[in-house]
Amino acid sequence: MKEKNLSTKTIQIFLLLLFTTYAVILLRSAYVNEDAYITMRTVDNFINGYGLRWNVAERVQTFTHPLWLMMIIAVYFLTHEAFYTLIFLSFFISLATFYVAVSHFKNHSAGTLVALSILIFSKSFVDFSSSGLENPATHLLLAIFLLLFLERADENFSSPKTVLLLSITAGMATLNHMDTILFFLPALFLMLFKNWKPALKNILLGFLPFIAWEIFSVIYYGFPFPNTAYAKLYTGITQFDLIEEGFIYVLNSLHWDPITLFTVIAGTGLAFYKGSLKEKSIAIGSLLYIFYLVWIGGDYMSGRFFSGALLVGVILLARQLTELKEAESVILFALVVLIGYASPTPTLTSVSNETYPTGRTDVSGIYDLRSYYFQTSGLIYARNNYQKPFHEWVFRGLAFRRSKKYYLVEGTIGYTGYFAGPQLFIIDPNALSDPLLARLKPIPNEHWLPGHFKREVPEGYQDTLRSGTNSFENKELGEYYMKLWLITREPIFTPGRFEAIWKMNTGQYDYLLQSYENRVQP
Repeated sequence: MKEKNLSTKTIQIFLLLLFTTYAVILLRSAYVNEDAYITMRTVDNFINGYGLRWNVAERVQTFTHPLWLMMIIAVYFLTHEAFYTLIFLSFFISLATFYVAVSHFKNHSAGTLVALSILIFSKSFVDFSSSGLENPATHLLLAIFLLLFLERADENFSSPKTVLLLSITAGMATLNHMDTILFFLPALFLMLFKNWKPALKNILLGFLPFIAWEIFSVIYYGFPFPNTAYAKLYTGITQFDLIEEGFIYVLNSLHWDPITLFTVIAGTGLAFYKGSLKEKSIAIGSLLYIFYLVWIGGDYMSGRFFSGALLVGVILLARQLTELKEAESVILFALVVLIGYASPTPTLTSVSNETYPTGRTDVSGIYDLRSYYFQTSGLIYARNNYQKPFHEWVFRGLAFRRSKKYYLVEGTIGYTGYFAGPQLFIIDPNALSDPLLARLKPIPNEHWLPGHFKREVPEGYQDTLRSGTNSFENKELGEYYMKLWLITREPIFTPGRFEAIWKMNTGQYDYLLQSYENRVQP
């Protein structure tokens, strides 16, 4: 006798149960990452009339996610409150992502239910669906793109409207975080291959918001990329060492969050084995993204950059499991639960001091960021009469606000920077917010950590910032910085500024760094 699958009503009940479970887990796990407050300082400065600046004295792009910044600005304009704004904006966008993921499947089966249940067991997906970082917007745009590309578009992409919608979605995701374009590149090339003339026109139209931002970024900030990109990529570290650290990042995820990478492998593997050409192009995009992540050395936040690949893997996997029967689905669900609980901190239980230790770091120096901030910035710990987040760096920032200091060399700039207010000018040795230090090689350190490359603050730099005149001990470095001063501090249409922007971006001033760089070799 042929085994029957679950009835439509039963599947709907299970879908509602999954959705409710996901919502509850998000609320119980919700917290605000310290890095999210780096963006919040720019948001607060913009709302208060200082422009899109982190230190109000200079135009420097310290955020990597312009679209996410704009979304926060829209809500913060109404609330003027950071903590709940970040948490609930992330929460509702994450719920929308789950809804779109469910919408992929017209004929739900037990197999698709099992695949979707992976979302609630993935530490990467849960942790970064509520951290205040841009991941929720990336997830939503990825889910929408996959729905349009895999379900709505025909094989030859003959509908210009569909191609335009796909291109707009991919363009907005790229605007949200530039690296995510790798997810979409193979699919975009497939659209060009199938129907290149109308596809090319609509792809260009779809990417107009991103192109417009790039033009604005060059005019306003003087550079096409965020300052953080220069700080994190100009390190002097060999490519071999970066790749080695990238593999360590992968191994860390396998240890702390095995279900995420197992799902990525299973979803992309099945897509290559028996998926359509469209599914294969999506799988290639996911692998391109992971390859790039390894190439640049991974990250210090465990799992952060695997959450998008996890969502892609879940949707690809679910598409291959639509014919799975009840008995097979039970076995697969048991396997999902088993792998989910193989994590040292399973998502369903890691919400208390007893089950979720504070400050988890592996031997390679990769951090479980939620464990560092959950006890002080978790939603379940928030109280009306207490500061939110309740963290020492928050109180340090508030103390600086009261003391009205103007210059400070500071390593942790998120909480401190936001709560210190616009009057405090912060020099960041990790160079995330500093245009000069981002272009200097880091202090040699054999125990380096991706994203954390400390620079030496040059002699005379702070005096130059205070006085506005060149006080550098190294004359060539001082001349180089005065070009940066012209770009980042002088009015936008100051004579000579756009010439300086061109020469700076084409490396024509790099020779000025050499005498200083020769003293600081990584």
